[in-house]
Amino acid sequence: YLNSILLEGELSDVPTFATTANGLDRCSFLLASGDQAPAVPVVAYGRLALRCNELLDKGSAIRIVGRISQDLEASEATSTFRLHLVAEHVEIKAASHRHAEVA
Repeated sequence: YLNSILLEGELSDVPTFATTANGLDRCSFLLASGDQAPAVPVVAYGRLALRCNELLDKGSAIRIVGRISQDLEASEATSTFRLHLVAEHVEIKAASHRHAEVA
């Protein structure tokens, strides 16, 4: 099966950067791709996470290639699956920043 997606849009908030308990860098943000579509949660890991944290800000126009992944959020009463996009390549579009490939 092919699990690949291309999205363009703008960051709807400032990226959040953290290091996981395993020492892996993680940068997450919401990508808004239009008025009719909900914002998509995006996560970048490793070197790409570092670059996203350095170069992206609220309103940055970007193009992302990635794959769909899901997390299970469980409590005593319910279990909920949440979808997000794992970024594999991020490109900053010229309108918001100098045209550059993040990775």
